[in-house]
Parts: sequence; structure tokens; C-alpha cells
Amino acid sequence: MLPAGLLYASSKIVKSGMPVHILDARIKPSAWKKDLDNMVNPDTFVVGISVMSGMPVLEGLKISRYVKTRYPRIRIVWGGPHPTFSPEEILKEPSVDFIIRGYGAEPFYQLVLALSDSDIAPALDKIKGLSFRDDHGAVRHNEVSREFEFIDYREIPYHLIKDYSPYRYVDSSEIAFPIYSVMGCPYRCAFCSSPAQYAKMEKKWRPYKTEDILAHIRMLKEKFGATFIYFIDDDSFVDLKHVEAIIDAINGSGLKVKLGFRGARVNEVARMSGDFLRKLAEAGTDALHIGVESGSNRLLQLMKKDITAELSLEVNKKLSRFPGIRVFYNFIVGLPTETMEETRMTRDLILQLIRDNPSCCVLPLNKPRPLPGTELYDLALEHGYVPPASLEGWGKYDVESSGYNPEWLTKEHNRFIRMMFLCMYFIDDKIFVFSKGRSFKFLFLKVAAVLYKPLAMLRFRNGFYRFLAEDYLYRIIQRLS
Repeated sequence: MLPAGLLYASSKIVKSGMPVHILDARIKPSAWKKDLDNMVNPDTFVVGISVMSGMPVLEGLKISRYVKTRYPRIRIVWGGPHPTFSPEEILKEPSVDFIIRGYGAEPFYQLVLALSDSDIAPALDKIKGLSFRDDHGAVRHNEVSREFEFIDYREIPYHLIKDYSPYRYVDSSEIAFPIYSVMGCPYRCAFCSSPAQYAKMEKKWRPYKTEDILAHIRMLKEKFGATFIYFIDDDSFVDLKHVEAIIDAINGSGLKVKLGFRGARVNEVARMSGDFLRKLAEAGTDALHIGVESGSNRLLQLMKKDITAELSLEVNKKLSRFPGIRVFYNFIVGLPTETMEETRMTRDLILQLIRDNPSCCVLPLNKPRPLPGTELYDLALEHGYVPPASLEGWGKYDVESSGYNPEWLTKEHNRFIRMMFLCMYFIDDKIFVFSKGRSFKFLFLKVAAVLYKPLAMLRFRNGFYRFLAEDYLYRIIQRLS
């Protein structure tokens, strides 16, 4: 997916006339040093890095240390979800000079002004959301802005991306663009950092104007050939009238694009009428991501999801009447206090969802990531969680890492979850939904899916987690890819 965070964060700097380059290290992971060296020139004075938790922390460290060693005069700035809630820890790293917490476009612009000795630059301690080391080496944290950062679509510097061909929707031919239709989220999920980020904001969910969203989509379609618009909102459907207005505008405009929504909740879909879902389908909605999370109502209550497993089943049956809308379900397993029986309840719910709605896809399982700033973090501490002692330690917090085993889970419980994780790639034929056959990896997985599905279903249904030889093959494939 297009690096929207980098585009948004650099928008005000670009608007001011300063030259900016964007390097997406995901595109050519073995060549980022060469690409970075080609971008750096004698006038380069700052490098900003967007960092999420997990493996991106390790990648951010590699880049920061390389830049600091090769170009010691250049200042390094980290932003993104992980730095927002772990600034103290990150600023122990000598290669990182500044951290921007929360929204980044305005504070990054102000920081660049300060580093360029501009006459209009604010003092460092006046820049909202900035963390830095002062002249005495003490870490300072400025107050984070309590306002959402709305970026005009005409000011998003899409021209900084020189080649859009790598940014397809999964493994398809769709030219995908991520955009926002709203900012914020009013819910309180215990595993999510959004409640902490928006806690001091008076209004926790604010939409863009419908006419601006439509104009944004039209511009992406006409100028860049966009065929797929993916709404990356935390939650698009808090007010169903908001999405309905967008759909009506798209249908009335004659624009032909497919739509995807990252943020949807079970209780919101429960409020959707048949007419509403029909509109979604007719407008080209191709993907709807929904957090079901667990088959245990106790755990759902613990996570503050405000739903039940029974409601998820009802909603899934409703969605099955609209097979044109591809539904993707998210789950979290291995929470503090979760029993093996509750994990089996999640397994049983997954199987029932697939039986009731064969066109749905269940995404790879997530193990809980206790991130600073979340209620899950505090709960995990109560149950023996020991936070990583270094930034390198955060690298194991990856959904596909077999080496990440929460302290509160037994060895058998971990193996059971690992079995579920591997089998879920195949039990719902998601590989055939995701892939149009453009890469060797997906072609290989298609063949593997046909051969492995019977064993995967046998393991998954019966809970056979021992002798998981396929895990070794999976790890080999991961290294090769």
C-alpha cells in the first residue's frame, strides 16, 4: 500500500517549497542504502522515518544508524505509532535525534524550519508533540496537539512517488490509493492505542466533507489511474450517513472505482439495513475489514469490544447475502488470562463463520502486542509481561514470528495458536481470493493450498498441533521471500 503517512507528514514542507524525497524501503529492501545515498546531497539536513511496532522498529534502527554513521551532520526524526508512545526509550538510541508524537505534518514542518535556522521557526520547546534531548542531554516532551490534522487532498504531494506500479491491492492488478474520510475513533478497545491518542480530544470522530472526498477520488482516478480506493480510517461507520453520502456521491458522479474499508465494527454492521449493504455493493465495495477478535464473550468484554460472539454470527449471515462485498475478519488470540478452551471457542467461531459465509476471509491470527499507551499493556504487566529491554527486542513482535511467545501462555497453548495461524492461510481459500497470480510466491502458495488444505482442515478442526513440520517449511519460504 502507498506510504500515505510519509506523504501526509511531508505535505506542509513540500507546500513551503523545500525539496523533499520519499524512499519506501519496502519496495527494494536489499537496495535501500544505494537508493538513500542517491537521494542525499550536501544540502540534506534531516531524514524522517515512519515507524510502527514490530519489525519496522528494527528496520528504522538500521536506517538511522546507517545515516548517522555515513552522514553524521544529518538529523534523524522518528514518527508514527511506536514512537508516539515510547519516546523515552527511543531517545536512548544515539542515532535518533527527535521524535514527533501524534500527527506529524505541522510539527515536522516546524521542526524543519527550526533545523534550517528559518526566521519564522518556533523554539523547539514550542513545537507540539516534539520529544528531544536538550543542551544538557535531558529528554524533553512537549504537549501533543489536541486537534485532528486535516490535510487538504490538493496538498498531498503524490508527485513524490515516482513509480506507482508496486502499489497494487495485495497481489491484484488494482491501482490502489489509501485515503482518509474521517479522523479519529470514539471506541475504547483495550488493545488499541487510539483511545490514548484521542483521549484529550473533545470530539473523537470527525469526518471530511463529502464533496472533498469525492473530489479527492476523482483526482486520483483522473491523474493517477486509481482503480481501488482504500479508506484507512480508524472507523468509517460510526455514523452510517457519512458513508452513505460518500456512496451516493460516487454513484451519482459516474466514477468507476472499487472501494475498501479498513475500519468497521460488528455492532455497526448490525445497524446496516439491507438497502445500505446493497448500496455498498453497488458502489463497488470490494473489501470490508471487521474486528471480530474472539469467540469468547468474556474476552470480548475484557477487550471492551461491546459485541458478542453471537452478534458476530448474526452479522456474518447478513453479509453472506451480499457476496460481492468481500469480508475480512480479524482475530486476536493468546490474551492475558485466555484459556485453551477460550482459544478453541475462537477456532469454533472461525469455522462457523466460514460455513455460514463461504466468501468471507479470516485474516492471519494476531497475538496480542502489549504496546505502551494501551490498556492491554497494563493488563499484560499484571500477568508477567516484561517489555523489551531494547529497541531490537521490539522486532520479535511480529504477527508471523514463531519466536514471539507471551509469558502467560504455556508451551502447549503457544503451539496450538501456531497451528491455527498456519492452517488459517488455507482453510478458507483466501490465497485464491487475494492472488491474481502475479508473483512466484503466490503461485507457489496456490499449489501448496490445494495440496495442504485437507491436512490444514484436519488439524484445525481437531486441534492437532503436535509434529508441526510445516512450520519449518513456512519459515524457509519466509526467508526466501
